[in-house]
Amino acid sequence: MFLKVMELHPEILQGLLSTMMNIVMFEDCKHHWSMSRPLLVLILLYEDCFRRIRETLIQSQPVAKQQNMARLFELLMDGIERNLLIQNRDKFTQNLLQFRRDMNASLKITPQPNSTANEMVVYCE
Repeated sequence: MFLKVMELHPEILQGLLSTMMNIVMFEDCKHHWSMSRPLLVLILLYEDCFRRIRETLIQSQPVAKQQNMARLFELLMDGIERNLLIQNRDKFTQNLLQFRRDMNASLKITPQPNSTANEMVVYCE
């Protein structure tokens, strides 16, 4: 039943991927390990959705910051294989922690005029 629902409505898990990416990037998340495990699964399942989230976020940045933002996303997936072996999950968790630190530092350098955290929410459409 669950698989049938997910097959008919993939937007449910894609929405979860978007929500989790937003939490990791923009909120004070204290449980990185518990977020990284399902996030890796969703990224591997919905690579196109993840790519759209990535591109949307990169394009929303000032031109001067777009290259750095693209690099941060590349480093997030650096060394990650298309499997859920323990070593791969651990590597993703390490990458995710560094991604979050670097992302927060990058976004704090030049705040966008008239923007709030809610405006930074990224969705997969």
